[in-house]
Amino acid sequence: MGAINRPFFSALQTASWRGVPFAVRGATLRAGRRVAMHEYPYRDDVWVEDLGRAGRRITLTGFLLQDAAYGGGDVIAQRAAMIAACETEDKGDGELVHPSLGRVTASLLEFECEESSEHGRSFELRFSFIQAGTEQFPTLTIATQAQTGLSVIAAYAAAAQDFVNSMTALLTTPPLVGEIERTVEAFVVDAQTITQRATSLVSMVATLQGDYGRFVGQFTAGVKNPATTIDQLSGAGAQAREAVTESGNALVSAASIADYNGMASAAQSLVSAVQTANPDPHEAVQSLATLQAETTAQTRATPTLTVANAGVTAMLRRSAVIALADSTPGYALTSYNDAQTLRQTVCDALDAEIVIAADTGDDATFEALGALETAVIQDLTTRGESLAIMQTVTMGASLPVIVIAQKLYQDVTRYGALLQQIDPVNPCFAPAAFRAPVI
Repeated sequence: MGAINRPFFSALQTASWRGVPFAVRGATLRAGRRVAMHEYPYRDDVWVEDLGRAGRRITLTGFLLQDAAYGGGDVIAQRAAMIAACETEDKGDGELVHPSLGRVTASLLEFECEESSEHGRSFELRFSFIQAGTEQFPTLTIATQAQTGLSVIAAYAAAAQDFVNSMTALLTTPPLVGEIERTVEAFVVDAQTITQRATSLVSMVATLQGDYGRFVGQFTAGVKNPATTIDQLSGAGAQAREAVTESGNALVSAASIADYNGMASAAQSLVSAVQTANPDPHEAVQSLATLQAETTAQTRATPTLTVANAGVTAMLRRSAVIALADSTPGYALTSYNDAQTLRQTVCDALDAEIVIAADTGDDATFEALGALETAVIQDLTTRGESLAIMQTVTMGASLPVIVIAQKLYQDVTRYGALLQQIDPVNPCFAPAAFRAPVI
């Protein structure tokens, strides 16, 4: 028997809790499933509902010994160290070395230390542990926003591939290259014009601390940069315009040599620069929706030039609508109705491109844009469900908007948002009936 048992005992590890070693007499392990038993009147059996794996509970009995083989040293000092380890704040990261289970992350439930004159230089120990896991909370909003970002990447790749495939089927001739270049130049001019409006001080000043009125930066009131100055805003606007210009030049250069892969990459950089140039996602949505709407295919002198114009225009328009969808995860929703409006705006734009992709046989783009639309719908629906619904509010008389904010929300800091929603002629005399988000 001794020869049989020797390999087992030689494989055991020295037990310790948070680095303090001790000797073990015995251990028990409780494991299984968590269940809920449902009992019903006039039924002889029960329904057992499985709720997942139960936490593993470990019970250890052991001792501390003066100058023991595990290297403990003075037994009084060992006990002091063990008590300190047991009283350390539990952050779910306590390491228990079990003789046969090995290293386990556990939380201490109970600890007892017994001493008696019969045992002399030793202390009896009793531990009760439960195996700990990582701290996790539901993150549906973050997950849906991340899914939109992944779908955006896939949509860019699919649109670029379909564009390259359709254009390489055409013969590269000087008239064709000229048509491609002219189409791209018109798109770049539109992007620069939109960026000029977005980076003007009238649009960007609303990001400064303070209230500059409801007619300044209507779509940027939700973003405030406490450390920003006028000079910094001017510099940021100039930098954004320069980024759009550089991306536009790269797009035109790629078009001038019929570099279709380079055109797709440059178009993505351009719409991303337009998106970034806007003070916040609210303004980016407006700018990108305008850029998509203004990019339309034209009929040219020959069928080949018409096909080339349609192919380039489709790629540019798809790039704009993908960037439009990419702006939604950062969009600060104000109400359930705001989420519905944004969802309708983005989905209408995506639907238009999905139909065109289906008609032209661009299957990869069709599938990628469909997946992107699904991700946008899920994200905006999930985030919108937790917000207040716009309802018609009727007051007894015309009141100042700041008084209405206090009456409705008991929070005067919501005055600015409420002023944008009511939009009265004079903030001191709001109409008696108006629409506002009400919980």
